[in-house]
Amino acid sequence: MRSRDGGRGRVDMTRATGAGLLVLAGLMLASGADAQTASSVEPPVAYVVKPGDTLIGLASRYMNRTGDYRAVQKANRVAQPTRLRPGSQLNIDPNLLKSTPIAASLSAFTGPVIIETNGQRTPARVGMPLSEGQVVSTGPGAFATFELEDASRVTLPSNTRVRISKLRQVLINNAPQRVFQLDQGKSTISATPTQTPGARFEVRTPVSVSAVRGTEFRVGASGDGAQTEVLKGAVGVDAGQVASGAPPVAAGFGVSASAGGVGAPVVLLPGPKMGPGGQTQSDAIVRFTVEPVQGAAAYRLLLARDAGFVDIFAEARTQTTSRERPTADFSQLENGTYFVRLTAIDPGGLEGFPSDYSFDRDLNTLDAGAPADSREGKHRKFLFRWSAAGDGVRNYRFQLFSDAEAKVAVVDQPGLTEPQLTLTDLPPGSYSWRVAAVRFKDGAVTEKVGTLQQLQIGK
Repeated sequence: MRSRDGGRGRVDMTRATGAGLLVLAGLMLASGADAQTASSVEPPVAYVVKPGDTLIGLASRYMNRTGDYRAVQKANRVAQPTRLRPGSQLNIDPNLLKSTPIAASLSAFTGPVIIETNGQRTPARVGMPLSEGQVVSTGPGAFATFELEDASRVTLPSNTRVRISKLRQVLINNAPQRVFQLDQGKSTISATPTQTPGARFEVRTPVSVSAVRGTEFRVGASGDGAQTEVLKGAVGVDAGQVASGAPPVAAGFGVSASAGGVGAPVVLLPGPKMGPGGQTQSDAIVRFTVEPVQGAAAYRLLLARDAGFVDIFAEARTQTTSRERPTADFSQLENGTYFVRLTAIDPGGLEGFPSDYSFDRDLNTLDAGAPADSREGKHRKFLFRWSAAGDGVRNYRFQLFSDAEAKVAVVDQPGLTEPQLTLTDLPPGSYSWRVAAVRFKDGAVTEKVGTLQQLQIGK
């Protein structure tokens, strides 16, 4: 398998025998022809010989062509293809073996998402089947999630391109082979583990984020570097072609890798807390503040329609240069219940633990404009107007004060059904005014008071 970037990065996930952890191996950061050759190497499929097995019999049942037994005989130095010792092991080139496809389908997406099949580009649709050789691409502000029949899941943020290189189950050992090539961007992968010997879940990628049930981790890479962050379980990281057996990175730590090797583990930052007011969003702009985390250089926020963050639809990254609460804004969000995920990023680029919150979006705004001044004969009229947005029925209360501190009311008119009021022949002077809205929605009554406005009337 040749990576599009010349083999800069490969994340190879294989289950360690008896170890109960997922091994992240072969994070390759070489360049040029050597890297291309190394990244094309696929591990052989191990088969334990059973009584009565022959190479010719195995070839007829499990190989693409009966004559392929000769390649297996040569690779394993078998003297007689009709005589195999039970209990011995054959290492077989996976490209020789028959397989059946593993089903996958697009379960959620937002924004411009394209499925490419043999050069033909098709807009995504929920439920669309996916298979080997297809490419899933997300545009700016787009997100996509597809799921495999074994409940594994791949989630892609915006500006990402991932190729489904292998999605099959080998018949000789019923081992699933799930291989993805991430050409650009990022991904979050939840791979269902299996106890089947020879099962394989591999991500070949310059930048990737991967997770497995019981083991959760992220992988990202850009340029000549790569990073791994372990949230649960343990993950082995190597800067070579295969796993070297180095001690795995434990949960709560992250490492950076380069062509020179893998750095020492670094403690991941804790999940940030949401600032005040974030769980009830009624203003025109949905705004979140984040309580500062010591050691953070930036924060990432994801919005999703579900608590599992399958249906992600927006993201933001905010920098922090002081002890003030970082702020992130989102617009054009319909009423409903949503979820936000907060993570802190350290100066080295390692992303820490997530904090997830639900929040309610219930648009309820009240805005006032400057009054319009007009004359009709000897009379001078002032038209006060305001606007409200959001579901429900409203009536309004208008107040005009003869002082800037709103202590002495000269007009106090409740029960208005229209968002305007005309006053005639106001004496010259300094005034202040405001409007309040009483909203009736779903059997609940809420009041929103607008900001105090100033008005100067001259002679």
